[in-house]
Amino acid sequence: MKKEYTYVTCDNCKDWKEEYINQAGRLPCRRCNDTHQVINPKEILCNLCGECMCPDYENEQGTWYSQEPHGLYEASVTGGYESYHLFDMNKYTFSFCELCLRKLFVLCKIKPKVEDVNLGTGETTEIDWEDDQIPYEYRIWEGNGGAHQAYLNKMCNAVKECPNRALYTVKLSDEFTEHCCCEEHQSRWDNTINAELVKFISNVFKPFL
Repeated sequence: MKKEYTYVTCDNCKDWKEEYINQAGRLPCRRCNDTHQVINPKEILCNLCGECMCPDYENEQGTWYSQEPHGLYEASVTGGYESYHLFDMNKYTFSFCELCLRKLFVLCKIKPKVEDVNLGTGETTEIDWEDDQIPYEYRIWEGNGGAHQAYLNKMCNAVKECPNRALYTVKLSDEFTEHCCCEEHQSRWDNTINAELVKFISNVFKPFL
């Protein structure tokens, strides 16, 4: 049974100026094809977990990405004559959100190929799975408050659950941050142009700076 959707105004093109809309040779809006209506993001759901595939839609309404499905959206596979687990001639359409995809990748005995894509040139550089997974685990740890708690405990938070005391505070564009590191992990900031390491400043003294 085909799902019936409700529609909302496309945030990607609703604020376009009249002169741009009427510009000759203009490509149509990639989200709504100039219909100015898109599927209600609340109804774009992951088949595996059932959650919305448009991240933070409730908090980010009015931005183009709040209506963009993140993950594998409306992929399909069709069973063939020799298929066993899928039926011949049956087409299966499904969507997996980014979180469910990550969980599936972790379960894979043969990990997916990961590449860094240069959108300007189209060139790709292959990345080891672990070099993708480790920073992801750090992102989750940081998002769950782990890095903040490490800072409060005066511990290095440059990597997940580092056992070393923090020796340096990171200044970004002359602003003091909660990023801090030990001697072992200070190189983490070597390639950040606007980063400067100073003697560690705890949360006790930070309000006076």
